[in-house]
Amino acid sequence: MHSSSSDPAESGAGSLAPRCPPSYGTSPPPRFPSAIVTPLSGTLAANATSASSFALQLSLRSGIERSPWIGSMASPKPAFGCCLSSPSAPHQNGCGLVEEEFEKAIRGRKVKAMNAADLATFLINTQCEKSMTEDRATTLMTDFNRVVMKSDSSRHFRIPGFSGSSRLSRSSRHATPAPEQPPTFDFPTFLRFLWHPDFNGPQAAKSSTPTDDMNRPLSDYYISASHNTYLSGNQLWGRCSTTPIIKALEEGCRVIELDCWNGTGLNIDVLHGGTLTKPVSFQECVTAIKNHAFQYSDYPVIVTIENHLDHEHQKEAAKVLHEILGQRMMFVPPPTERPPKLFRHPEQLKNKIIISDKPPGLPLLTQIVEDREFAEEIIKKEIIGSDSEDGEDGEDENEHSRKCMKKVLTRQDQISRSRTLQPTSSQDTDDSSSEFDPEFDKLLYIHCQKPNEMENDHVKGGPLKIGKVAIMANLSEPQLNAQVKDHPDSLIEFSKRNLGRVYPFGLRIDSSNGDPMYAWEHGVQIAAINWQGCDWPVWISKALFSKNGGCGYVKKPAVLLPESKHDHRSLKDIKPKLELKVKFLLGYVWQKKYASRRRGYFVRVTIHGMHGDKQKKRTRVIKQSPNPSWEDQELEFQIRVPELAVLRVELKRRDRMIRNGWVGQCCVPVTELLQGIRTMRLAARNGDHRRSKLLCYFEKKLL
Repeated sequence: MHSSSSDPAESGAGSLAPRCPPSYGTSPPPRFPSAIVTPLSGTLAANATSASSFALQLSLRSGIERSPWIGSMASPKPAFGCCLSSPSAPHQNGCGLVEEEFEKAIRGRKVKAMNAADLATFLINTQCEKSMTEDRATTLMTDFNRVVMKSDSSRHFRIPGFSGSSRLSRSSRHATPAPEQPPTFDFPTFLRFLWHPDFNGPQAAKSSTPTDDMNRPLSDYYISASHNTYLSGNQLWGRCSTTPIIKALEEGCRVIELDCWNGTGLNIDVLHGGTLTKPVSFQECVTAIKNHAFQYSDYPVIVTIENHLDHEHQKEAAKVLHEILGQRMMFVPPPTERPPKLFRHPEQLKNKIIISDKPPGLPLLTQIVEDREFAEEIIKKEIIGSDSEDGEDGEDENEHSRKCMKKVLTRQDQISRSRTLQPTSSQDTDDSSSEFDPEFDKLLYIHCQKPNEMENDHVKGGPLKIGKVAIMANLSEPQLNAQVKDHPDSLIEFSKRNLGRVYPFGLRIDSSNGDPMYAWEHGVQIAAINWQGCDWPVWISKALFSKNGGCGYVKKPAVLLPESKHDHRSLKDIKPKLELKVKFLLGYVWQKKYASRRRGYFVRVTIHGMHGDKQKKRTRVIKQSPNPSWEDQELEFQIRVPELAVLRVELKRRDRMIRNGWVGQCCVPVTELLQGIRTMRLAARNGDHRRSKLLCYFEKKLL
């Protein structure tokens, strides 16, 4: 029996690529062992004339991972038997476009084999890889054949009645010739090539160096940021440690947040104040940042310290930073840049750690009182689940979240009512940290302020005022909403010279997140994300920052840069610049719990981006098929600011019990999306790869 974790197209990967049975020509179909045939004889009696039906039922009954292309093996000389469910329905399984492209590439030759020149032609014309050459195609085919043969020699995929144990078809086993011969692909091997996400994924390979100009001020870039980086789990009793800090840095995060409180003696505790979280030491956090800050990106790391420290502990924090980071790693600004008139360039700050302060946040109950409407909205979405982001998700996706939210809110209420669980006297007031210790203040390059702490002429609830120096505005979700609603132009203008940071609302104690695109589309550079939240804002944040070599910095669209004259109203009037067409040719290999023929599947596609670019469409539901095809359904999107747009694809399931269950997702920046026939490897909510894939067709056209 084949192991459920093996993959005939990916060496060491966790998902199965399509497998093609041999084309038998005029020879009779293979004989199946009588021991296997007997239990199925009653079932097969009505379909004795169909060898493909026999093979399909056999694979279903034997419990093996089955290919969507069990061909019509009794058909005399089928053109592409591995794609045909019957001679009369050549394209119903989603391979019609692939067949056409294969025939077009080999130019109708009788020998159904694709050489390097044919593959190069296909990659240039269909996949829009204009720089492809025959030599590069030869290398690609050689590398792929080596990977396939390596996987086949270590793991076997058996279908009862097929000769041999190799998972390759008979013709595919000859696809890798002797080393002195040029490589070729027959059709089954070509299919396997298309299904391999490492060779034919939807996103351009990550550049080893940034592709954006990195010599502009920090305020001209979106910056990958985390919220309460030290915390795992929920915001109330989650675990504080250095593990999430290390993980965030390894995934390209460039803004690390540490909430610092007075500990015993001169110790500094990092924890979420006023909760049941247990502290991790400040020294451990700084050491973890030092050891991992520049392993995956050379561009600056901003350490944001939420300062609840008295003067003595601030002095100790400065000492710890000096001792661990030193002058080599820590950027200590000259007196004329505390704060600067204009931020330095990321290129100037490479391999440097920047220290920023952050005003202490308000207690949760105070936030609820001040922003009652937004609090009610969060409660409605996160606890009641009556208005989820998806707008149509069933109870299965919200049940766990509702239970968790009810539990943590009950505990938060208990904490708020209990004086014994309140912070100590040194934590209970912010007077001690209202002024910085001189030694600590010397380290601050980015000065963070709440809106009401900015210029004297700033009015509470009024527009953000641009001062004489560059600072960072610290906004909660409700404050961002208020600014966008009442003063969108001032927010956009403020962010052209200053930094803006938005953090999750206090009621998101399950570590969920708001929509970061809402901040980015108005020029706000730093959308702090609860990375442990594993929700769609995390996915699109990681997708956006996979651009620019994954360095953690992405230049803002031209319409939001200082030289742009666009205001909020004119941004809405920008004409579409790009047309994106999407087809889903075939879905393949669901998790075992999804592999039920009683369920239906559909794909939902969402475009996240600038105001009018936000769109959501879906395919029809394909019922009673574990390998559905939507090849005849095309989804079309017009996008005005493609530099900011992110494509989110989700595979959903539907049955009698669950209206819209969830299978997997994939997010890709639109500008990085490759054209042609591509394979999307779906991921779980936490980002781990699943064994499910979608064979897609993408077409982009400039308008």
